[in-house]
Amino acid sequence: MRPLLLFAVLVTAASAQVDEGILPMDDPVQRFLQRQQTAGTLDGVLLTTFPLSAYEAQGMLDSLAVRADSGSVRLTAVDQAFLDRYRGVTPAPGAERGRNLGIGLYDDGESLVSADGEGYAVRGQPLMYLTHGATRRTESPGRDPQSSTFRYSRGLRVAGHAGPVFFDTQLMEVQEGPERVEWSTFTTPRQGFTKINDARTTYDYWDASGIIGFRSSFFEVRAGRGRANWGFGEGSLERSDYSAPQDHVEFRSRFWRVRYTNRFERRIRPIERSAVDRQLYPRSFTALHQLAFDLPYGLEAELFEMTVFADDTTGGQRSGFELAYLNPFIFYRAVEADLGTLDNALLGAGLAWNAAPGYRTYGQLLLDELSFDRLTDDWWGNKWGFLLGAHVVDPGWGEARLRGLSLRGEYTRQRPYLYSHRSASTAYVHYADPLGHPAGPNSSDLSLWAEYLPTPRLSFGAHGSVTVRGRNTETENFGSDASLSYESRVTDDDATTLQGVRQRETIGEVWGGYELLPELVVGLGARYHAFDDAETGLDRTATGFVQLRWGLPYRTTRF
Repeated sequence: MRPLLLFAVLVTAASAQVDEGILPMDDPVQRFLQRQQTAGTLDGVLLTTFPLSAYEAQGMLDSLAVRADSGSVRLTAVDQAFLDRYRGVTPAPGAERGRNLGIGLYDDGESLVSADGEGYAVRGQPLMYLTHGATRRTESPGRDPQSSTFRYSRGLRVAGHAGPVFFDTQLMEVQEGPERVEWSTFTTPRQGFTKINDARTTYDYWDASGIIGFRSSFFEVRAGRGRANWGFGEGSLERSDYSAPQDHVEFRSRFWRVRYTNRFERRIRPIERSAVDRQLYPRSFTALHQLAFDLPYGLEAELFEMTVFADDTTGGQRSGFELAYLNPFIFYRAVEADLGTLDNALLGAGLAWNAAPGYRTYGQLLLDELSFDRLTDDWWGNKWGFLLGAHVVDPGWGEARLRGLSLRGEYTRQRPYLYSHRSASTAYVHYADPLGHPAGPNSSDLSLWAEYLPTPRLSFGAHGSVTVRGRNTETENFGSDASLSYESRVTDDDATTLQGVRQRETIGEVWGGYELLPELVVGLGARYHAFDDAETGLDRTATGFVQLRWGLPYRTTRF
C-alpha cells in the first residue's frame, strides 16, 4: 500500500465519517473517486470491486486530502469542494437550511437525520426517484403513438456502525410505466420478482437490499443482498450490476499492492407457477474471486474466475452449496475436475493504464470455453468476449483543460453462447439477466458517456450506445440468450458472431440536475430508444421527462 494511503487508513477512525454502510452503486462519491484516479491525483487504490463500503471510501478520501494539503497534487475548486463535503469538513449544499429549523435535521451536514456516539453512528435518509415523461413511439397496429412514462420509487435507507460492525438496509416500493414492456415469467430486466397490471402497462415491485459486515485494518466481510460490479469500466464482462440484487457473502482484503476479493452468491431462476402451486424458484450458486494488482508505471491488472453450479448439475447428486468452492486460495477449475462435476467455469483478466494525468485506458478478456486448436475458426465452443475502454477527465493538456468534464467510451464484443451452459441452472444468469455485460452474448456494443460538473450543485450527463445483435428466433438458438442450453445450438462449426436475425439497438439520453438540498436533485432529461429488427422493422420511442431524486443517483437506460 502506498505510504500516504496507509497513513490515511490509519487516521480514518479519527476523521469525520459522513456516510455509513455501503455506498449505493454509481454513488457520487464513487464517481468522484474514479475521476480522481484517472486524473492522477489518487493512485494505487485499485477501484475494481464495487460497491465500496463507506469506510473504504473514507480512507481514499483522506489519502487524497493528505496529498492535496501537502501540495503534491492540485485540485480544482469544484473538486476541492466535493472533497471537503464528502469528508465532512463542510456541509452539503442546502444543509444549513435544515439546520436552521432547529429540529435536528442535517446535523452531520449530509444525511437528513443522524445520531453519533462513542463507537457508533446511524444515518437515516429518505429515498425517492420520481420520473414522469411523455413518450412518442413508432405508429403500429395496437399501439398508442403517445403515452406517459413514469417511475415512482419511495423508500428509506438506514446505515451505521457499532464498533467494527456495520450495516446498511434500504427498501423501496416501485411502480414503473416503461416505454416498452419487457415482462415474462414474473420478472423484468434488472429486477427480481415483478408484478404487472391487467393492462400490461405498469410494473409493481419491491427494491430491497440489506448488508451487515465487519471491517478491520486488512479485511472486510459482508453478508446480505445487493448488486455488484467488478472491473475497470462502466460495463463488465466479469460481473456487472445489471441484474437483480443477489444474496451473497463477500470477503475483501487489501495489503501491500494487492486486493483479493471472494464472493459467493445464490441465484434465482423464475419459473411459471400458480397461486395454488407456489413452489420455490430453482436456486443455483456462483463462486467468484478476483486478484487485483497495483503495478509500477501507472498499470493495474486483475485476474478473475467464476464457477456456476446447481443442485442438479450432476443428476441431483449434489445438495446445496459445494463446500469445496469456499477455499479462498484455490483454482476453481481444478476443483471442478477433481469433483467430477459438470459445472460452468469462466475465467479472464483485465489491464488498466494511466497513460498520463487525465487519460486512462483499460481492457478485459473473458474465456468461457476455448480450444487453442480451433482458435481461428468459428467452432461454437470458442466462447469469449472482450472489452476495450478509455476514460478521460478534464480533457486537454497542461493548463488548457476543460475542467469538470469527464468522457468515457467502451467497445465490447461477445461470441455466441457466451455465459450459457448445458442447463438453465448453470448459466451465468440471475432472474433472466446475464451477470456479465448487459448487451448479452452474440453482440457488438459501443457505448459512450459524458459528465459535466460546472459547480458543486449543477450536473449534466449524456449517454449513447449502439448494440448490434444476432437474436434468436422462436425455434432456433443462435446464441443470444444465455439462459438457453447451448446443446440446442443451430450449428457446431459455423457459429459466427452476430449470426441469426440482425437487430440494432440505439440509445441516446441527456439529463441535467440541480441539488436543492443535500442529495435532493431536481432535473430534466430526454431519451431516444430504437430497435431496428431485420424481421419486425423499426420500433422507436422518444421521451422527455422531469425528475426528482432524493438519496439516489441518476440511472441510465443501460447501466
